[in-house]
Amino acid sequence: MTWPWAAHMRDTSLDAGDSYLNAWTLAWDFHQTFRDPFHLFDSNNFFPYRYTLALSEHEWGIALLFFPAFAAGFPPLTVHGLAMLFGIASSGYGAFRLARTLTGSTAAAWVGGVAFAFVPYRFHHLNHLPYVFAGWMPLLAEAVVLFARRHTWRRAAWLGVAFFMSGASSIHWFLLGSVPTAVLAAILFSRDEPPVRRAWSRAAVAVCVAALALVPFFLPYQRVRSLYGLERGSGEAAFFSARPVHWITPDWSLRLWHGMGERPPRGEFCLFPGFLLLALAIIGVTLFFRKRSEAATVGLLFAGLGFVGSFGMSTPFHRLLYLLPPFRAIRAPVRWAMVADLGLAVLAGVAAAALVEAWSRRRSKAFAFGIAACLCGTLLFEDRVAPMYLHRGEPDPDPLTRFLAETPMAGGLYELPDAFGETNALHVLRAADHWKPLVNGHSGFQMPIAQNLHHLLGQGKTVELLDALEAVPVSYVTVRPRRMTAEQRATAAKLVEAGTASRRLLHVRHFLPDDELYAVVKTEPGAKVLESAPAMNEPAVTRDIEWTELTGSIDEPAEDATVTGNLTVRGWARIPGRDLPVTVLIDRAPRVPLRTARNPRPDVQAAVPWLEDCSTAGYEQVFAFQPGDEGEHELSVVFRGPDDRVRHYPWRKFTWRNGR
Repeated sequence: MTWPWAAHMRDTSLDAGDSYLNAWTLAWDFHQTFRDPFHLFDSNNFFPYRYTLALSEHEWGIALLFFPAFAAGFPPLTVHGLAMLFGIASSGYGAFRLARTLTGSTAAAWVGGVAFAFVPYRFHHLNHLPYVFAGWMPLLAEAVVLFARRHTWRRAAWLGVAFFMSGASSIHWFLLGSVPTAVLAAILFSRDEPPVRRAWSRAAVAVCVAALALVPFFLPYQRVRSLYGLERGSGEAAFFSARPVHWITPDWSLRLWHGMGERPPRGEFCLFPGFLLLALAIIGVTLFFRKRSEAATVGLLFAGLGFVGSFGMSTPFHRLLYLLPPFRAIRAPVRWAMVADLGLAVLAGVAAAALVEAWSRRRSKAFAFGIAACLCGTLLFEDRVAPMYLHRGEPDPDPLTRFLAETPMAGGLYELPDAFGETNALHVLRAADHWKPLVNGHSGFQMPIAQNLHHLLGQGKTVELLDALEAVPVSYVTVRPRRMTAEQRATAAKLVEAGTASRRLLHVRHFLPDDELYAVVKTEPGAKVLESAPAMNEPAVTRDIEWTELTGSIDEPAEDATVTGNLTVRGWARIPGRDLPVTVLIDRAPRVPLRTARNPRPDVQAAVPWLEDCSTAGYEQVFAFQPGDEGEHELSVVFRGPDDRVRHYPWRKFTWRNGR
């Protein structure tokens, strides 16, 4: 379902925007927890503002689980990939636990767990880690059920832990999931005899302690709202409210269902959960009206409230909740769909339990478990999205970033290019390497200072921009031309020219491959020119030198070839004694291959015997045709040798066609 992500965990994500923000968030949580935990929310994003971690989900509960990975030295992007796949698995585990506790059937639990783990709506949020990580929602509901069955302090403590971890992991699922969970607790409480109800005070104590522990994680959001006036308006919530047609609109990544519902599908309004899950849920609802089982009650409660809640401001239900300040942080009420999906998964488990029980009587338990396995397999087949279209990122810091990590700063850091979205998201990812205060950051909100600098830069008002940089104050300005458009290069050059001419900017040094660092003299009067001094761990190679002794070829595709379906790139790359790593660039950007292989090249060994053993000199990488790939493209490969030497093989053009 998630292939080929697992094979490229180190340097891939769904995109280069919110995925980078989430990777930085996890890294910041680890960094600041051990450095200065009482200022966890005073992050290095959007300097000089305070509480900037509260501009989006803080994800501390998720990061906590991966502190060992950070301690082991894993890059933030790698940890983010691990967390994403674990979030899918833990969501399935939580639904498995809830369904098993409610039905008493392990086979039914597998059906519920698979259904919730791989529900299509989750895959639409693969660039939003806290929305994928929904496992604590079913675990909290299960904790309530477990306590209702046995009112012990141990189960009360587990209820408190689940309540805390739910609130510390994802504010969205904590708020939305707590509504049906609270109703469930009220129902279970009302079923107890009056003398027994006093034991619920243990649960109340545990939840109160957990709520107090969550106060430091929620208070900064209120402070951001009061200090900066940042709040999601009712108009935005109305815009992100679903309509009935969206519940029959499948996600465009599904391989099986197309052409239903709203066309074209819009954003996260693709709520169709799949025909099999709906069919099983309908059976579960039917069983509810026949037996009124606890499991069917829980499933119907979550499915019903989630379904109604997804319509957001169109119904009195969410409008009433919107009157409560915490729920005003819910930008998109359509996300109630995840609550409904949990209910549908539980109802599917109820149906599976009934089928397993019926077939166990007629034939055997093994046959009944086979029925459950077939249901799980069919759910996976219907919901499949593999192969996934992934973005190959930059997990490791570049020489300039490593230099910044060792450089004291009196003020902040302003990185060029400056563009809202993926450009600044990459700056935020690099901020998890140097930990310096970044002025032009990326998050759920844009801050006025960053917006003002962006507008002054775009308008070419260099004098006003220099004044603003000094006022922030900014210590250093970075210029990274390889990431700029022609227009961005022109505006950056204009700023640098004006700043250096007026001696308000000092060129500190050049970094490979083509980055420049400038000091704001007013903020950093002691800055010096360091052009001749290499940065720590920077490879000592000459600028812009291609090392032609890195021998190899691109054999396929040929120049001006037409490729239909998957693209296969073949060639060889080797120097005497070693094969060369190869990166394929399509339109000057790396892309994650479906599969890679190193192949024998006896023809190369015969023609060039001094290359020695060529049993793995050949390379082959296969790339999936993605939406938007139709048309002409440029392709090249980069051979990487020792001492960070590289050779860029000449670009060639090819035409790519859809194979369907």
